[in-house]
Amino acid sequence: MEYCIDTHVHVYHCYEAEILFSQASKNCDAPDSAEGLILCLTESSGFNFYQQLKDRVKNNETLAGWLPTALKDEPAILLSKGKQNIIIVAGRQVISKQGLEVLALFNDQTYDDGQNTQIIIDQIVKNKGIAVLPWGVGKWLGTRGKIIEQLLHDNQPGNLAIADISARPALWPQPVQFDKARKSGYNCLYGTDPLPLDYEQHRVASAGMVMELPSEASEAVARLKNLLLHQTENNFYGKRVSVLRFIKDQLMLRLNKQACLSAR
Repeated sequence: MEYCIDTHVHVYHCYEAEILFSQASKNCDAPDSAEGLILCLTESSGFNFYQQLKDRVKNNETLAGWLPTALKDEPAILLSKGKQNIIIVAGRQVISKQGLEVLALFNDQTYDDGQNTQIIIDQIVKNKGIAVLPWGVGKWLGTRGKIIEQLLHDNQPGNLAIADISARPALWPQPVQFDKARKSGYNCLYGTDPLPLDYEQHRVASAGMVMELPSEASEAVARLKNLLLHQTENNFYGKRVSVLRFIKDQLMLRLNKQACLSAR
């Protein structure tokens, strides 16, 4: 069974569950052969959408008509509505002392921001998650770019991956570290990384990776975790944002960011 997987998903306070889930399901229709959808959360400090889902599982409550069910032996929850299913995988985004983002996929633990990047990576690996260094505006250049190169040298595939996002503009050059990482055997993931702007929730699952996984949800999550660390073939889908859209989003961030980051 083929799945669409968005490996970089934020759920901000201004997002609406009904819009988020229904639009993500529609976006997954882009690859014609895909039948399932998996969203890998990358929640920042102060956000815990996954915990909200766990609470609803415990209380047997639906969310916008979607029924959540915990998956056995996996940090993931299956959302069901009629014949539609979405798998939500737990994960965090941590900001290191060096100002780099580190994703902790397949992890229901919390991490402290402000630690050394290598220490964060080691903690994620110890907690049996996937540590990922995602692309970010300005974060792969200069001093921080050299730090990333050193991290790729000091670590190894199987413990760490890199990631690109559809929010990197279509004409924006790929960081030189990407080629170096691939040549060293590191896998490159792909996802949307939606911004804290209410209209950005419409982008979730509009880009990501297509993979053949078991139809049973728990088995699909277990298989996905292995593939994200070791699969190297290019199986991305979805378009990047335009340069004009990127500029607009950056301006809107500076005007409206607080509304999405503050709990209502």
